Amino acid sequence: MEVLKRLAKKVGILLQGLLMSSSSLIQSSQGDIHEYKLIRDLMKGYQKQVKPSRNHSDALNVTFGLALSQIIDVDEKNQIITTNCWINQGWIDYKLRWVPEKYGNIEVIRLPFQEVWKPDILLYNNADVTSQVSSVSTNVIVTFSGNVTWLSMVIYKSSCSIDVKYFPFDEQNCTLEFASWTYDANAIKLVIVGDSGDISNYIPNSEWNLFKLEQKWRNITFSCCPEPYIFVSYSILMTRRPLFYLFNMVMPCVLITMVALLGFYMPSDSGEKVSMGITTLLSMTVFLMIVAENMPPTSDVVPLIGLYYGITIAIVSFATGMTVLTLNIHHNGTRGYEVPSIVKKFCFGILAKILCIRLELPGTPPKRGMEQVPQHDRFDVEKLQENGSLSPRFSRRLNPTATPPGGVDSYEKQFIRVMHKVYQTIERNEMRLVEQDRRDAIKQEWQQLAIVIDRLLLLIFLFTTITVTFTIMLHGPQAQVYSEEPTPAPPA
Repeated sequence: MEVLKRLAKKVGILLQGLLMSSSSLIQSSQGDIHEYKLIRDLMKGYQKQVKPSRNHSDALNVTFGLALSQIIDVDEKNQIITTNCWINQGWIDYKLRWVPEKYGNIEVIRLPFQEVWKPDILLYNNADVTSQVSSVSTNVIVTFSGNVTWLSMVIYKSSCSIDVKYFPFDEQNCTLEFASWTYDANAIKLVIVGDSGDISNYIPNSEWNLFKLEQKWRNITFSCCPEPYIFVSYSILMTRRPLFYLFNMVMPCVLITMVALLGFYMPSDSGEKVSMGITTLLSMTVFLMIVAENMPPTSDVVPLIGLYYGITIAIVSFATGMTVLTLNIHHNGTRGYEVPSIVKKFCFGILAKILCIRLELPGTPPKRGMEQVPQHDRFDVEKLQENGSLSPRFSRRLNPTATPPGGVDSYEKQFIRVMHKVYQTIERNEMRLVEQDRRDAIKQEWQQLAIVIDRLLLLIFLFTTITVTFTIMLHGPQAQVYSEEPTPAPPA
């Protein structure tokens, strides 16, 4: 009996707790009972597969608006733009109407977006099928008059025809095309609000400047279906900020080109002029490959920066070829050929003064042969005898009272023969020195000519490089961003 009493006591305590909890739940739910009844009555027999119009043949007006929140990325190579957009859609659902007085004056409720009918408006130029996964939609806002507002945030990846003609000073026009996938213009009529898209909540991009967000409305008829479809398109007009590319691609190219042109200022005897030109060519080829990796593989146009790299590579290649020419001129004096007189007059007399070059020219180079040997020291070669005797002039100079060679004894003959050979050796040495002086003078003239040509080519290529650089850098679009007047919205 005691066990039964204890059990009954515990049951009583449990019942008392249940009664107290139920009473508290009833009291706490008094504030939500009207919304509970409202949602229960609205969703009773509601079919989200049925278009909410009074008559099936009537077109349902759906307002569509887009607010651009952020330009996430522009992929030039794959021609895809990634944007973060806020979508605002609204329509009248006649099945979601109520009298506020019957439900505690409730005028607005929130329903899960999966539980009501929604228009199947999609991005037609979508480049990623997972865009719906990256969308954020919570609830739809419903008013007592049946006005349904659906707010969602979607990250779109859409195809965009990227025009890289003026890269990195390009302007792009990327369009987002929205339309219903299954409802034609006779079933759903898209209505746009305002003259342009909403950019009030736009987050600035570090690479692109947003110029304008235009919206247009038009009818399109496809080959599959005779009925027209209403399209709403949003054109994102933007210009690129070129500072990154100027600092990382253009400036290194300019510096490498200047270093290559300084090869003309390098002494020809150093042996590094051609090596410097080839090294700079390899460096510029590496940068050109980096540019080609970021550009789409199109054959329609050549990017502006690619054109600049191509021109500078051509300039450096031609400069390297001219370096070989000047080296050839520098070493041309070893052959013994004199510089033509016309070239001397033009290069030494005119160009050197214009280029402010101080030349170290030798005197007039002596002519080849014995014509430059002094007359009083020259042998009479034609009158030398076969036995090696001295010329009569020199014999008389040694001994004025000497008799002709036939009367001289053997000792004197030997002495005269030795003196003759010594003098002949001295004369050959003088001739060799004269010839060496002549060759040195010719060699120095060719070297000075190479210096003048090097300086002239340096100025020519420097002027060409600066002109090409400024011409290409300033050769951008004329600040006209493919703008058109927005198409007015169709009548509701």
